[in-house]
Amino acid sequence: MYRKPDYSQLNIYDFVLPFGGHLDKNNRWVILRDAIDWKIIDEIYQGNFKNHETGNEALPSDLAFGSLYIQRKLSLTDRELVEQISENPYMQYFIGFKEFTTEKPFDPSLMVAFRKRFPEEVMNKISEKMFLVEEEPSDDDDDGTPPGGGAGVPSDDGNADGSGPGNKGTLMIDASCAPADIAYPTDLELCDKARRWTEIILDHYWKECGAAEGNGNKPRTYRKTARRRFLALNKRKRKSAKKIRAELRYQLNCIRRNLGYIDRYVEVYGTGILHRIEAERLLTIQKFEEQQRYMLNNRVHSVDDRIVSLSQPWVRPIVRGKSKAPTEFGAKISISVVEGYTFLDRISFDAYNEGDHDEFEAVVEKYHERFGYYPERILADKIYRSRKNRGLCKRHGIRLAGPKLGKPGKNHMEEMRQELKEIGERNAVEGKFGNGKRKLGLGLIMAKLKETTGNMISMDIFILNMEQYMRTCIVLCCAILENLEFAVLKNKEKKPGLIVVNQ
Repeated sequence: MYRKPDYSQLNIYDFVLPFGGHLDKNNRWVILRDAIDWKIIDEIYQGNFKNHETGNEALPSDLAFGSLYIQRKLSLTDRELVEQISENPYMQYFIGFKEFTTEKPFDPSLMVAFRKRFPEEVMNKISEKMFLVEEEPSDDDDDGTPPGGGAGVPSDDGNADGSGPGNKGTLMIDASCAPADIAYPTDLELCDKARRWTEIILDHYWKECGAAEGNGNKPRTYRKTARRRFLALNKRKRKSAKKIRAELRYQLNCIRRNLGYIDRYVEVYGTGILHRIEAERLLTIQKFEEQQRYMLNNRVHSVDDRIVSLSQPWVRPIVRGKSKAPTEFGAKISISVVEGYTFLDRISFDAYNEGDHDEFEAVVEKYHERFGYYPERILADKIYRSRKNRGLCKRHGIRLAGPKLGKPGKNHMEEMRQELKEIGERNAVEGKFGNGKRKLGLGLIMAKLKETTGNMISMDIFILNMEQYMRTCIVLCCAILENLEFAVLKNKEKKPGLIVVNQ
């Protein structure tokens, strides 16, 4: 059950403090509370609840969304977040409280449910509704920039074949990786973890069911010997490839033997007596053993959908080619930046080529879907400048930044200067990744579930957009004050009367 909160009644002067007085209107959480359109969030949040009349009453949307915002903004754990909210009246005002209380607002475990209620798709809808404002048509000033500093919204007169409104705006695109919180994977350590999990599952079956066969004996796992052999090799500073392969084969044989014992238990008793995490690990280990056996027998170091973490089997290696981190393990994300606002185009745990024609075309069409017209130019890295992508841009009248294919022409130096200038402009999209990884949590995603990972990444993007929105508002206010000051000085030279601001 869900009840829609009343946002019109919340005011800093009505917020009750136990020690008297009122909240500071210049506090950052008070300003953010007034800047965010909570009605948009609540309309989308209600879609999580099918029944609005019966059942336990759910916590309001501003409490759920505000808690997620605070957590990603300050890089807090779930428990620390609840403690901070219970101690800070400004945070309580931000999440919709009417008065200060020292009690915990909710149990920390509810943060998992909050993250599931705001997945990647929901966060993208919120960002587009909040930061894409309606364009007002103007006869004398039609530069494609909407009032209020937003990035614009789709118009009805645009179409896919280029006929309609002219191309407007600059689209900056790039891709990066948001590393997951997993240990650096080595085949030997993963095999040791998998073997120990099979031993845990066997112990559970033995405790609940006894022997699977008629002899009444507990299955032999030789766990002490296997653990001793693993530690003896893993603690060595220098390990030869021959010894690693020999130990891998031994550990995989132990895993296969244990899986054979488990299969006999499953045939008789099924998997219903296992805990949920044990059943999930069992499926993961079965696939992991097949992959490791294939790589060992064929002397290769790669395989499709390679498992690099038993706790997060959806994480894949993402080859970056960077000197600091040639390979990262986490979600690969593609973003596009328009007028300083960031839009999340794709999140994938499988490696993909962001410069592929289909990927590039999808990003361009998303721009057309959002704004109703194609961009005037695209600032992208070299990986995007393929012949197919250049042909797509030519068909839609888009200029793809970068040197032309073939021999340098007569205007080579001018083209070089233009390219250097556009490289400087494209640093904005690199800066978005830098801000997200240094200031927020994009540098290390601490989520343990696949669906909550998407929430953390998209929430970081939303925070970047909110900061851009606040900066835009400050710039607009300064510009208005400057114009008013100029008008006052100009009117001082005239006769006393009303102040008139010339358009």
